[in-house]
Amino acid sequence: MRYIGNKTRLLPFILRTLKRSGIGVGSVHDSFAGTASVSRALKEKGWRVFSSDLLISSYVFQRAYVVAEAADPLLGDMANDLGSLPPREGFITEHFSPSRRSGASARMYFTPENAGRIDAAREQLERWRKAGTISEDTYYLLLAAIIEGADRVANTAGVYASYMKRWQPNAKRRFEVIPEMPIKGAQPAQAKVMDATEAAKSIGEVDLLYIDPPYNSRQYVAYYHIPEILARGWTDSAPAIRGKVGLLAGEEGRSQWSHGRRVQKLFSALLAASGARHALISFNSEGHLAPDTLQSLLTRASVDGEVAHFTQRYRRYRADSEREGRHYHKDMALEHLYLVRLR
Repeated sequence: MRYIGNKTRLLPFILRTLKRSGIGVGSVHDSFAGTASVSRALKEKGWRVFSSDLLISSYVFQRAYVVAEAADPLLGDMANDLGSLPPREGFITEHFSPSRRSGASARMYFTPENAGRIDAAREQLERWRKAGTISEDTYYLLLAAIIEGADRVANTAGVYASYMKRWQPNAKRRFEVIPEMPIKGAQPAQAKVMDATEAAKSIGEVDLLYIDPPYNSRQYVAYYHIPEILARGWTDSAPAIRGKVGLLAGEEGRSQWSHGRRVQKLFSALLAASGARHALISFNSEGHLAPDTLQSLLTRASVDGEVAHFTQRYRRYRADSEREGRHYHKDMALEHLYLVRLR
């Protein structure tokens, strides 16, 4: 899934840094899991993974890509069935597609046909779950596939803060449900919908705390409100939405880490609350904290006053444009990795 801050391209850098530092495979808390790319990579390497995030959509990815251990033999058939259902006008069609139900205020996130197929697949999956005909792992594997499939045909530039005013080529493709097969872990994983500090307290002692917080004022629940709606569903009660693009109303899923003046205090609280022996921190050159500020904070938290610092340049992900109030000086960003021993 297209996701700001996704570490898929930086996984070799992260794994290489851990190996170079001599930290052996053990238990890890991925405290800002996002799309679970780091959690999944660590699971593949034999780590016991505890993951957490505030968003329900992240929890879906954690359950599908990290917690799930094996797939139902009929998973592919069920996915094909969901993707082949005739379009049905439901919540997505009404609120995020120019259909007869959406009226003049149509939001062009999905074509009417794709919106109807997404509605049909999401609602059928919920019926299967309520009928008890599928396991929890199967439910999350298929729900993650629905969210990923919707993202592939979303008429956006990569985030859902706005939609394109003309149909892009990807938006005209047919919505498909293509689940990813789970991997067997060395030890069972756990996923939590929880603030990072509270999750750290509940998890307790681990070998490694991985921290990849929001870098700036973006609220992910606003940038990815449609994946969040798909994760929550609407069969029991329709989500309350507001505004031009249909953002989720209310404060649920909003992170304090997106407020620059609070980040330093939040960082210190998380490090103090964790029972981790080591902490590995990903931080971007565009983040709230200046590198020297973060270095000082980590030096104080370190048991020996030492902080290992690694960097790698990479091509940044641009999901918005210059004329939307953001001005980019470079297409390249610098990823920082800091490693400290806490105990």
